[in-house]
Amino acid sequence: MNTLLVLFLALSGPESALPWQELTLSIERDHQTSSDTVTLCRVRVTNHGNRSWQGRKISFEARALEGAAVVASERGRFGYVLAPYGSLETLIGFVGRYDRFEVVPAKGWRERSPRDGGVPRRRKRRG
Repeated sequence: MNTLLVLFLALSGPESALPWQELTLSIERDHQTSSDTVTLCRVRVTNHGNRSWQGRKISFEARALEGAAVVASERGRFGYVLAPYGSLETLIGFVGRYDRFEVVPAKGWRERSPRDGGVPRRRKRRG
């Protein structure tokens, strides 16, 4: 019984502890669109492991670079499910024209969307 409990706890651990040794992120400018004021980029996550991941749990920070300095950054995440040995893509935009980028796993990403304000709402009691 104890072995079953330990196994259950191990499998139900926090999804935020993603195995970044199995997942890789990449970013490149989207050459199919052009604008004088915005740069669109495609961010891709590739799964090198044999487990599926919820795309909404995989968050990243994309950075636009000039020289070695970060001049703009945006956060995002994916949708759908990342299948074993599969990949997902999403678009992200930077205000401005940039040519160099990097993408890293986001730290401290909130589970709630920015529209929710990150604050849990209380339900009204019906009387």
